[in-house]
Amino acid sequence: MAIIVMKFGGSCLTDKNAFCKILDISKIYKEVKKVYVASALSGITDLLLKTAEMIQDDKNTDKNIALIEKKHIDIIEQIFKEDSEHYIKAKDWIDDKLSELEDIFADIKEFGLEPYYKDYVLSFGEILSTYILNQYLLSNGLDSIYIPANKVIITDDEFNNAYPLYNLTNSRTKRLLIPLLENPNKNTIVCVTGFIGRNKIGYITTLGRGGSDYTATILAHSLYDIGDDNNIKVILWKDVDGLLAINPKYVPNSSLIKNLDYDEAKHIANFGAKILHPKCLEAIEKDKIPLEIRNFDKPLEINFTNISESSDKDQIKGISAVEFATIITVSSGSMVDVPGVLAKIFKTISKNKISVSLVAQSSSEISTSFIINEKDANKAIQALKNSKYFSEFFEIKWENVAVINITGLKILETKTKAEIFNALFRKNINVRAISQSHDELNLSIVIDRGELVDAINIIHDDLYEEFKGLN
Repeated sequence: MAIIVMKFGGSCLTDKNAFCKILDISKIYKEVKKVYVASALSGITDLLLKTAEMIQDDKNTDKNIALIEKKHIDIIEQIFKEDSEHYIKAKDWIDDKLSELEDIFADIKEFGLEPYYKDYVLSFGEILSTYILNQYLLSNGLDSIYIPANKVIITDDEFNNAYPLYNLTNSRTKRLLIPLLENPNKNTIVCVTGFIGRNKIGYITTLGRGGSDYTATILAHSLYDIGDDNNIKVILWKDVDGLLAINPKYVPNSSLIKNLDYDEAKHIANFGAKILHPKCLEAIEKDKIPLEIRNFDKPLEINFTNISESSDKDQIKGISAVEFATIITVSSGSMVDVPGVLAKIFKTISKNKISVSLVAQSSSEISTSFIINEKDANKAIQALKNSKYFSEFFEIKWENVAVINITGLKILETKTKAEIFNALFRKNINVRAISQSHDELNLSIVIDRGELVDAINIIHDDLYEEFKGLN
């Protein structure tokens, strides 16, 4: 029997109607084995973090704990009959876990917000919401079991942005999940907490941005590796129909991208599409496990985004944008043909844990430009200026810009690139830098930030036939 790993985000856990939709989805997919991965209730993760960061303010801590309790109790009172077995179990769970959370906050107040404490605190959002979901399914006559992901997903020691150790995770999956999913006499829905794992010595870790989506794909990866049935799929339930060719805030009524391969999806996700984080695809790409992005409000909708090995290579897939970027240019006429300049630049940037998304360089290494997130700009500039090597021999310039990323193998064609640059020329939009990957899957164009909307619209207008045909 097929296995589907479904992820339900905070927007799918808002009220009684939302939980009823999860019940409807469970009925739609009644003929398959199911793993449900749940995020925290909306706003809870931020509230936990703010509380931990302001732990010396006792009044603020008490207020926030009371608010966390209220948000969960409100849901419990909506979805369960008062004083029923599952109502009592859910309320007792909230009481027990919030008592544990208070103890952790006391430790943080005494010892400081160490990375492992931060992850421990952040894990409570998913621990609370997933147990409530598990009890809700049980209260409606479905067979379900709650399993915290830190019992299954083993990670490295990189707190706040952990990476799964697949061999160890596979072993846990084989022991804890496979017996439930491959039992022919039961159709148990396994409810797993999103976002969290644990390292080898037992500390809870979190998977960073897109962590609950990542949990779903990690579990799919392990189930594929060690299960008897390789008929596995991931569904991410969102509040949109799927990935759009262009953010509708730039182009209203943007087309839905129905089919993408893994590389195309990673490029689109990496350049501004917040619906999906590219790291989620890393876990399923090798085994070609399909992933669907579907609208939670329209579970029977036939139009959605499917990410698999199947894709139309003759189409432009989409235009995405990084609106708040900074371009830093490091140049020196006295260092022509001196090797290793690029290595020194990125060693300096890497030491400060800053990600670079685009690089443009002259062939002699006389001038190198690179793009980073605007929020990291000051740290990057100061790091370069504080380096004796760069302060003595190089000029360092920077400017706030925007980046447009155009994805699809059709960008390989000179004709397509000509259409893009002719369109920008007609609008008097200057290109500050360009970058095209070796695999020719995407073209990145750096422009003045104030011209972003005009640039996206004129490119869209000229390539409109491409977007109309997305399938």
